Amino acid sequence: MPKRDMAMAKRATSTPLVFAHYMLVMQPKDGDYTEDINLAKEAGIEAFAVNYGGWNVDWTQQEGYLEKFYRTAETLNFHLFLSIDTTSVKDTGMIIDLSNKYSSSSAQLKVDGKVMLSSFQTDPPAWNWETDVIAKINSPVLFLPGSLSDDAVALFSDEIPGDGPFPWIHTSKTADQEHSLDVSLASQRDSSGKKWMAAVAPWFFTRLSSDKNWSQAQDDSIFVDRWLSLLSLKPDFIEIVTWNDWSESSYVGPAAQATTDVYWADLDHSPFRALSKAFGKAFKAGGETATVDEADEGVYMFYRLQPASKLGSSDTLPLPTDASNLKDDVFVVSLLSDAAEITLKSGDAAPVTWSAPAGVQKTSHTWSLGTQSLQAKRGDKVIADKTGPAIVGQMDKYNGNVVAL
Repeated sequence: MPKRDMAMAKRATSTPLVFAHYMLVMQPKDGDYTEDINLAKEAGIEAFAVNYGGWNVDWTQQEGYLEKFYRTAETLNFHLFLSIDTTSVKDTGMIIDLSNKYSSSSAQLKVDGKVMLSSFQTDPPAWNWETDVIAKINSPVLFLPGSLSDDAVALFSDEIPGDGPFPWIHTSKTADQEHSLDVSLASQRDSSGKKWMAAVAPWFFTRLSSDKNWSQAQDDSIFVDRWLSLLSLKPDFIEIVTWNDWSESSYVGPAAQATTDVYWADLDHSPFRALSKAFGKAFKAGGETATVDEADEGVYMFYRLQPASKLGSSDTLPLPTDASNLKDDVFVVSLLSDAAEITLKSGDAAPVTWSAPAGVQKTSHTWSLGTQSLQAKRGDKVIADKTGPAIVGQMDKYNGNVVAL
């Protein structure tokens, strides 16, 4: 787990909030946002950052999706804000019109009386955000542009438009490298007085083509360790990336809603929502770790279904980038109000039992092929008793996603 710098503890806002990035192009199967919104509320998520744009976009259709999303959110007392995907959105008039249209909606997220606006950017767009967009929106705007940059000084420079940066996860960085960048971001935030929105992802893996065939270098540290690190660094906002990008395995939403035909997108990630709820509660309270009530206890495990270095029997692509950074382990995360005994049975290997303390603990265990089962008890009370799908020596096609249960 990365070392945490306890000195970084300032926020530029008194209202820490947790969001989740929602891919509008990936619609719920029934076109109804109710389940997603209710699950997000249950997980302590205040708003969806609605990724407007994407691939093969029908803009008339997108406008219809967004209209329905806002109306449903109004009914359910939930909030949304636009995250403009500049890889496909090229019309500043579209951004202005949509921002003005929904600025008065009860579902529009406002922070300190300002309309929240963000973006996903691989490169700076052709326009000037301040003069070509923000100045033409009819309400005050809090703008946090997205970026893939790892230059903390540049991200907080006055030359960068907006009220502070939203750096995405850097999948090729190790957990320690990402943490070092976060420490620099926190320092720049403190000295600049701007805001900082940090990203947290449960996982990353995609295998769409030879040009998009990658995993991530942080392995099991990408989620729990990062949450704990950010609790000490105290960004102003945290955005879970993502709710429903099935194609990149970064979803915390219900896998049953997956509307893509990629073969790796049907694995359950729902425990990441439960963990986000606990960490998010601590984040909003200014805590350094999660304090667990008995009602919120849980013990979870996540793992891949195959060895990291084994290509599928019918694969035509090479191993994904950063596959060498992935461990063939079962990762167990406990959220406990008091100590409990946990037993993991991995395949034909002998069971492993240990005493887990109150609070948060993450442990790693080299797996054996076969079914994976987990039990947690405190005296006669069974806290968790679950069995996951089997790990196999080779699949038909390489699968670098994780199942969580």
